[in-house]
Amino acid sequence: MLEIVIGGVVEGRAERRYTICPADRTTGVGFELTPEGQLVFTAVFHRYNNPIPFPRHTSELAQCSAPLCLLFRFADFSELEEEPGQYQLKMALADPVALTIGLALAHYLDAKYGGGWLVEVYSDVWYQHTDLLAGAKALDGVLRIYTSVYDQRAVVADRVVMAVPSMTYEALAMKRLWTGAPLCRTLTPEPVTEVKDEEVLELLKTIWESGGFLSLKYAQERFGSAVIKASQMGLVRLDTLTLTVRITDLGLRALGG
Repeated sequence: MLEIVIGGVVEGRAERRYTICPADRTTGVGFELTPEGQLVFTAVFHRYNNPIPFPRHTSELAQCSAPLCLLFRFADFSELEEEPGQYQLKMALADPVALTIGLALAHYLDAKYGGGWLVEVYSDVWYQHTDLLAGAKALDGVLRIYTSVYDQRAVVADRVVMAVPSMTYEALAMKRLWTGAPLCRTLTPEPVTEVKDEEVLELLKTIWESGGFLSLKYAQERFGSAVIKASQMGLVRLDTLTLTVRITDLGLRALGG
């Protein structure tokens, strides 16, 4: 079953629930890909002009050399927890990472367990991949896509929910005001007041000296895991549109700036 939720969140229960929301436990996203899952990854990568061979396991993306794989390296590819329970997936909440992994995971859970599962991810590019999402309609569990984008192609879903909070209108200007949606917050790092990791410090200095940003490819090649550490500490952020790593205000404070 495929659900699309626009502008908010809805309640959901399942024996196995994997979600973008803070959950009782967290889990990596390492799992074998079904033929359908392989097709999802291959198709998405081709559409971004990053062709890859059919992957057999999600962990192969950690060694992939295609530019798009740089986004997937922010995922934790340790083995997926599969005991019944509620889990938060450890991956980059960036398009098309969450959508691709979520759809492949839905096919994996359906093939292994049948129904009784719920996978929730956030994506604003879902409408570009409705042909792939249509494959989730026949699954016994539920793939739920949260989004802030409405498109008529939402008819592909079995269920569409408009969860937008109440809207008000400014009488004279006729300006529509959105009070905001209570979307799930991702797990955020504790505030960092002092950075002792020399590699992370060197990364921050290099970004600052380069004008506040570096290409993600260069940062990964030169600093490796320090990029992920800095991201988890909130010192840098990933710009998914330009594939760059940018220093944050917290990172500047850590440098004494």
